[in-house]
Amino acid sequence: MSRRSRSHAQTQPTAFFPTQAYLGYPKGYQKEPSLRQRRREYAEFSRKLRAIFAPLLLNHYALHEHMMVQTSLGFSGGAAGADCLAVTRFGVFVVTHIRSVGTLSLTTNANELLVTESDTAHAIRCPLWQAGPVVHFLSALLADLKCPVEAIAITTDDACKIDFDLPPSIMKLHELDQFLRQRYAPFVGVQWSFFDVNQISARIRQGCRDWDEEVAEA
Repeated sequence: MSRRSRSHAQTQPTAFFPTQAYLGYPKGYQKEPSLRQRRREYAEFSRKLRAIFAPLLLNHYALHEHMMVQTSLGFSGGAAGADCLAVTRFGVFVVTHIRSVGTLSLTTNANELLVTESDTAHAIRCPLWQAGPVVHFLSALLADLKCPVEAIAITTDDACKIDFDLPPSIMKLHELDQFLRQRYAPFVGVQWSFFDVNQISARIRQGCRDWDEEVAEA
């Protein structure tokens, strides 16, 4: 994890107001091909995440599929989402799955990344920037517990390369292990400071509005 630690996703703060959040998917999602595909992709993605989380954290973690936060003219638009939330004893991680293939690098815009593949290049929304409203919503929701909330973005494609200038919270899957160890380190030997995963998960569920139908985990 030797990439620079500065996060360009915070260099242009813009006021926004998260209004409400949802976990999972609405009733009738099975009728939408894009949502069915998204759930299939998440099932594979979560399997890879659990292969890293489980050996490190045993049963002291939880994954919650798909969170969407509606905002009042936020910098990410009218709504922002994340593929899942990873709740651990040392914080909550707002996780985005990077699906682009190519080399990821900075652009002149703080809310974008450049994807270069062969001789072509195009800009995508920076996943850390996109997840900003979710981070702010959860930070406010968990403020009294003093639970840290952080956005991370992960690529599972070996063909995807990450430029050295990007923050370490944008990473390849195999880097997640070391990243979690670094975030865990300050809590070692201070047992009283660990968070209750079940308590945090329950608070998040209580803070989110219900869809018409609860969706079982993929």
